Amino acid sequence: MKLFILFGVILSCVLAGCGSGQEAMVQEDDITDQSYTYEGDGFGGNFTLTINSDGTFQYYEGLLSSYIGHGTWELEQNILTISDDSGHDRVNRFAVDQDGLVFQEEDSSNFICVKVSDGERFLMNDT
Repeated sequence: MKLFILFGVILSCVLAGCGSGQEAMVQEDDITDQSYTYEGDGFGGNFTLTINSDGTFQYYEGLLSSYIGHGTWELEQNILTISDDSGHDRVNRFAVDQDGLVFQEEDSSNFICVKVSDGERFLMNDT
């Protein structure tokens, strides 16, 4: 009987991915057509980032900024990379989790008016 229980526990772990050390992969549908707001202070208002399902994005750092960043994005192994193609050649990376986007300072250019620190979050807005 104990052997059957042990076998059941092992089988459950294998099927559920126990001990695999891998997080569930984020799908594009999980992040697209969503708007995210920076948890810190924007430049005179909310700093928002919108990820579109057509492979584009835009961000607005706040009411005091006249700049609207835009470009293309790609998702690879739970890392979202946005590439600003509006003449500023900025690339920024985020880890994606269930609540939003976590800024990855390493290999990121950062933004123009607001300097985001490593680990700071952009939270998904309620839809």
